Amino acid sequence: MAAAGGSSSIITQVQQGGPPINSLGDVGADETITMDLRGTRFALSRDELLTLPEFVLLSLFPNGLFPEGHMGGFIEGDAIQVDYDPASLQYMLDFFRTVAQSIPAEASASHEADGVVPLDPGARDDSSKRAGIIVLREDLDFYVIPHKKDMRQAETIEVKRAAAKALLKQNGIFSGLKRSDEPGTTEAHLIEMLTAGGFNHDDRWGHRAGEPSKAVICSLALARLRSDIRGNEMGSNAVGMAQKLLLFWRKPARRCWWEGVELDNVEGVEGKKLKVWIRRVWTLEMSVIGLR
Repeated sequence: MAAAGGSSSIITQVQQGGPPINSLGDVGADETITMDLRGTRFALSRDELLTLPEFVLLSLFPNGLFPEGHMGGFIEGDAIQVDYDPASLQYMLDFFRTVAQSIPAEASASHEADGVVPLDPGARDDSSKRAGIIVLREDLDFYVIPHKKDMRQAETIEVKRAAAKALLKQNGIFSGLKRSDEPGTTEAHLIEMLTAGGFNHDDRWGHRAGEPSKAVICSLALARLRSDIRGNEMGSNAVGMAQKLLLFWRKPARRCWWEGVELDNVEGVEGKKLKVWIRRVWTLEMSVIGLR
């Protein structure tokens, strides 16, 4: 990781494009922004939007928060049209809200624990009032290699849909890294850091779905940054690995790689293995709830 492991790292800093998301600062804290995500409406306050990861905000508002025609604000009942998976956003909102609601009840208990990973090492007194959330996203593009000659377009489309169903079933978060997680590799370092911070080796993607009319599968996984890591329980190395994740707060990082796979028992390809090229893009970012 560039932010955590040097220039040879498999995760590099994302060079964000598009307009700055700072335009959210022009919206009043109490103002509600209504979005229409593929027919599903969401009404969120500015404060709740600002808790979301930066790369998610850039996906929701690729042309800026105030597109042409909205520079003067919003008309009551008006909604911004957003091409984004509503189920993915709902999964994220549910997780963030659950964590936010748990902070007051945990503040007094975690405040006195020694060795707890602080969200801000320089201000331990306030860290018990905050919670870190690890946000991991995978964008998987796949390309099907025809299993026979002279395939018609309609047949090709059906095979792609069947391949998508097979790939959706491969929902282990780290399954795409298992081929190269030997000790000492950058992949192993990435897995070690994420499992020290909050994930488990056998975790599944919290949300995984195909994009409409595209050979693309988008996955999202969230984990609360562990606040129970103590040096006498997991070792100082685990504490250090978990703290490295804080380097990705408001600094999304990306890792991209290709792999070739063979899928068994794909509908329409009976008796043969279907060869598929996959391009995976992982985006990693930290969010902090309770930070003002």
